[in-house]
Amino acid sequence: MEESIEKKNGDFLILIADDIPKNIQLLGKVLDNNGYQVVAVTEGDRVLDTAKKHNPDLILLDIMMPEKSGYEVCKELQANEELSEIPIIFLTARSDEEDIIKGLNLGGSDYVTKPFNSGELLARIDTHLSLKEARDQIVEQREELQQLSETKDKLYSIIAHDLKGALFGISGIAEILEDDLKQQDVDEEIKDNIALIHQSAHSANQLLENLLVWTRMQTDLLEINEARFSLSDCIRECIELYDVQAREKQIQFEFESEAIMVHADREMISTVFRNLISNAIKFSNAGDTIHIKADSTNGTRKVTVRDEGVGMTEEVRQNIFNPGDRPKREGTEREKGTGLGLLLCKEFVERHNGEISVESEPDEGTVFRITLPEEAVMQNGQPAG
Repeated sequence: MEESIEKKNGDFLILIADDIPKNIQLLGKVLDNNGYQVVAVTEGDRVLDTAKKHNPDLILLDIMMPEKSGYEVCKELQANEELSEIPIIFLTARSDEEDIIKGLNLGGSDYVTKPFNSGELLARIDTHLSLKEARDQIVEQREELQQLSETKDKLYSIIAHDLKGALFGISGIAEILEDDLKQQDVDEEIKDNIALIHQSAHSANQLLENLLVWTRMQTDLLEINEARFSLSDCIRECIELYDVQAREKQIQFEFESEAIMVHADREMISTVFRNLISNAIKFSNAGDTIHIKADSTNGTRKVTVRDEGVGMTEEVRQNIFNPGDRPKREGTEREKGTGLGLLLCKEFVERHNGEISVESEPDEGTVFRITLPEEAVMQNGQPAG
């Protein structure tokens, strides 16, 4: 037998299971007066089907019912994946501690002894409904986060492969055209436009690479590959990588270094110096020299990258490594940038237990100083110690 009491929109639904109709009427009246919706059954073997049909927010379950006890009903509810999270408050005239513990061990959330006190009952109901509501919100938020994560992974895959490949292709074709046109009698404006395409594609490709690295780092997907290598050779390779770009702006490199070894992630360290060198070129004028020096003192590797360019104000210098306020400045030939590369530099150096600092004055150039321990050992992608 199933009895229903008129529901009120927006209220919680409570299922009462008790074989005594007078108890249902009394409970129903107390709950209805306090704004709850109620559905009730008088037979234990009807609880599961009724719960499936109405999906209540809480169940008041009498332990002593004929044919099927509250304990058996609780087992059924806990075995059902869709209903197992519904809080169950046992109604019992038995205050024996073993019976109470048995009910809680079966998955019950709480118990109320008969004859019940209305205030106590309502307080317990309110507590468990609040807990359930909080759990439901957590589950909903977890599902939303999972969907967002899946969307992010798809977007990341598209950017990492399709967009990166397209930019690389544009940059490569522009470079070939630029080289071919240098030896041909072609309008200078066309040559300049091709050079601009090449430079823009190169800048976009570098920005994309930094963005992908930054994303992997923030989501703990960036693998750490530690090895012992020549820091001097690593810096020299980065200089060679930007030699053509420097010569196009009539900028020279001056590199001074002793043979220095370091234990670190080579790709991360290379990313640091590529960004610092690219940055120095960007803010240098024609005829300037970029000075790079590396040495070792008491197990510490020190590297300075100094340019003779436009420098920066104190306000810009103070925010240069600030994720929220990093300045966006154009280079001496209006090169674009976001400052993301310098954020990567800071993150990577600090992950190696190192330090990075900057000194600069307007029109006096800029100096970046980096210190790294000889054994820059990292743990789980984070600095050791």
